[in-house]
Amino acid sequence: MIKIVSGIRRCGKSYLLSELFTQHLLDEGVDRHHIIHIDLDTRDNLEYRNPEACNQYVKSLIKDDNMYYLLLDEVQLMEDFVSVLNGFLHIKNLDVYVTGSNSKFLSSDIITEVRGRGGEIRVYPFSFAEFYSVIGGDKWDAWSKYIRYGGMPHTLNIQTAKEKEAYLKGLFNQV
Repeated sequence: MIKIVSGIRRCGKSYLLSELFTQHLLDEGVDRHHIIHIDLDTRDNLEYRNPEACNQYVKSLIKDDNMYYLLLDEVQLMEDFVSVLNGFLHIKNLDVYVTGSNSKFLSSDIITEVRGRGGEIRVYPFSFAEFYSVIGGDKWDAWSKYIRYGGMPHTLNIQTAKEKEAYLKGLFNQV
């Protein structure tokens, strides 16, 4: 089955797959060469936005009968991505995870297209409880920060209020 990780921009989808899930796989003993990560929004991977190039590349990396894990980030940037994903379903030792965040990807169309062959994992910004579990301290101070900056995970890594506000302004200007 295809695992579709969806959610609004910058809510942590890519981090969930590329950092947390990859580390989980490694901790479980999966060979690093069996984790195929393609981030389609980076310049280095522009060629893999072409469906045939991506299909050939992934198949070329599968060298044995052990399980491989494909982490395909920002899949909506690939033309005709649904047919590529459906093609990957025929590779028995390939476990497919994809992320995406635009309106085409977030619509129910992607779920309909892979119905019975995939499932959706929705990622949301932090709730207050999650936010507080990270920053701790005085609850009222934490609540004030949460109300002001929201639950976007990256804001926790930004030190100053001015930088947080610039970051959030940039996010809202991209919408």
